Amino acid sequence: MASSGILEDINRTTAYIPHQEEGKKHRLAPDTSIVRDCTPDAQSDHDSYTLFPDRDFPNGYELRLEAYSAAWLKCLTRIQELTRALHAPVVDEVSELVNKSYIDILPGLPYAELPVISVSTNGASSSFLDEITSKLEGRDDDALFGDVNGGHLVTHILPSDCPNVPSAMKTLVTGFITKYERELGSGKRKAGNSLSTMDISLLQAWFDALLRVRDGNENEIRLVIVLHDFEQFEPPIVQDLFEICSLAIPRLPFVFVLLLASSLSPSYIHMSYPRRILSLLQIRTCVFPWSIDVLHEILLKTFFDVDFEPEVMIGPAQIDFLVDFFERHSVSLDSLVSILQLAYMKHFEEPLTVFLQNEQLGSSDTGNSVLGEPASFGFLEALFTRLHNTQDTGDQKEWLNTSIDSLLSTVRTARETFQSRVRLLRVALQMILLIRTFMISEGYKVEATLPELMCGVMRGRIQNVTKYLCTMVKKLRKEQIDRLLPELRNFFASLPDNVREAEKAISSRIDTAFSARDDEVHVVAGLLSEWLLAYFEERIISLEDTPLWDIWYTGSTPFPADLLNPSIRASILAGLLHPQEFSTSVATNGRSIHNTGDDGEDEDDSLVHMPDTTILFQRYLESGKMINVYDWFESFAVVLEEQRRHRQRTQFRNLPERNGRPPTPRTPRTPQTPSRHGRGRKGSQRKEQDSDDPSEQQAEEDTEENWRLKVQARFIRALHELDYVGFIRHTGRRADHVMRTAFDAPISE
Repeated sequence: MASSGILEDINRTTAYIPHQEEGKKHRLAPDTSIVRDCTPDAQSDHDSYTLFPDRDFPNGYELRLEAYSAAWLKCLTRIQELTRALHAPVVDEVSELVNKSYIDILPGLPYAELPVISVSTNGASSSFLDEITSKLEGRDDDALFGDVNGGHLVTHILPSDCPNVPSAMKTLVTGFITKYERELGSGKRKAGNSLSTMDISLLQAWFDALLRVRDGNENEIRLVIVLHDFEQFEPPIVQDLFEICSLAIPRLPFVFVLLLASSLSPSYIHMSYPRRILSLLQIRTCVFPWSIDVLHEILLKTFFDVDFEPEVMIGPAQIDFLVDFFERHSVSLDSLVSILQLAYMKHFEEPLTVFLQNEQLGSSDTGNSVLGEPASFGFLEALFTRLHNTQDTGDQKEWLNTSIDSLLSTVRTARETFQSRVRLLRVALQMILLIRTFMISEGYKVEATLPELMCGVMRGRIQNVTKYLCTMVKKLRKEQIDRLLPELRNFFASLPDNVREAEKAISSRIDTAFSARDDEVHVVAGLLSEWLLAYFEERIISLEDTPLWDIWYTGSTPFPADLLNPSIRASILAGLLHPQEFSTSVATNGRSIHNTGDDGEDEDDSLVHMPDTTILFQRYLESGKMINVYDWFESFAVVLEEQRRHRQRTQFRNLPERNGRPPTPRTPRTPQTPSRHGRGRKGSQRKEQDSDDPSEQQAEEDTEENWRLKVQARFIRALHELDYVGFIRHTGRRADHVMRTAFDAPISE
């Protein structure tokens, strides 16, 4: 497809235009068009991205991207369903308070109170606000065109919209009018004959007209004003806003919904606003029920629910990081989604994850054609080695005599084995949690937390907990046994059919114990304890013991915490000291290979080939606490002059021969470094006429004066960049000096 066709197609979301130096052909653009289509269904003609080129195959990146998209979409959908279930009680409570405002009024009040609903969104997802708005407007998500007629009227105000009281009032009035203007028609208002947009009387007239159009009851419609990030509003502005709105009620049925990031105890409203304002408000509070238990519930119902099977099973390393991150830093559900998504992305770096859903790579013909190419031999050899656990180098070539269908059949068997083991492992964990909950309700102490149980089950190291629980079961009294056995029977009865058939042995034993519960209690309890212990020992085995487990399981792979919370200071220092690692380095087999010059020196590591900011920063590290700006400039100018000489030598080596003779070498003229005492030598310079090459003539035009201005401009720009980053502090003691702010930066070798 031509580049113009890609850019004009409205269905294309992204177009990639790689950098191409003048006179050079881009290595990723073998044809005349360098614009690349980045849609998932497009044919990729560029190199595949991989960290393991020795054991990957062509188009492996695209296939893994498709598998990741399907796996993450399934996991994300499940998390969103659980999140909506957590939001539902708070959304219903807010909606009920809005509906009851101006109805349940305390009699005998001297004036009407302005309804204010304070909602703590600490830990809520970003979709929480959309759910509240949809609920208040009476909007059905399945309704055509999102019809909002018939519900309350909702407008949103941000802190940036309220620099002063007039702006706040204008945002409030126009927020309702512009959002619901189509209900009153599209007639234009004449500015000279209408009220100001900040006048609340305009909103009153518009609301009266809306009631006539809707033909509804005034007592059933509310004007809901949602204030986002309420702590960031200026209290004096909000005080005036409350006072103005309190004068217009109940003619205008205002209801304020305040979204607070802080907890409601102590209350931010009562601490920041005077009693005079609080007396005008009728404050109601709603708290999002967030705690670490909510995180546990989402993890449990997403990855350890017997009724739901994710495509990728996260490992104990990811669970430990999640729990630690939520206990130390943030309790937001959006953070949970980001962390899990990064874990999924990290997982699909492994080339074998192309077999996540289908070992045939879409179809049998596609799989055989792709894997039968010579470029896929490294991938097949790595797959055969993993399947047979061969350490001898000579045996690794046996895959040449093995058919591709045989290898793929082994992958299919490994998938079925892993899925069956994970399915039964979830049942065992649910059994442990059921007995644990029962023991806690009976007064027994169980110290193991839910994350410890989940991690221990996946690692296969939970014998201490299971032995303790089974010992407690053995000591139960008759009435306790009578309560535990029905719960166990009901649990197995609620399992899916395929799981119930696999757990038929333990289920029949529980039925036997239930039938004999009227006999001697200690005998029944002892048998039940032995059966449960044997069942746990059989089912709880490390998931890493299954073949090809790293296709469907993240295991003990460390979470890439640097991607979520990188070290800003370390990244800035690395970019300043080693800029070639971010721009011109070529990654091959996980190592960085740099270009070297003819003289054998590492060009990318030489200061001559560094950008201006890096050059200035290197001299910054070599100076003392106070830096003389003029000396700093002179050392910078010396490096730039060396860059200029190097460029001229490179141009000379690239000049073509004339009349069979190589070009005559020319010693580049060295312009005088700018001095504080003079403007340099003048009149004693003469142009060299020994070269008629156009490139050399262009170099001659770069006079000393122009070069000096360029050096000064480049120095000022690099200086401002270091100042912007924060490496320089200006002092009034010396006008020509600046002070360093970083002293422990590693010096580049």
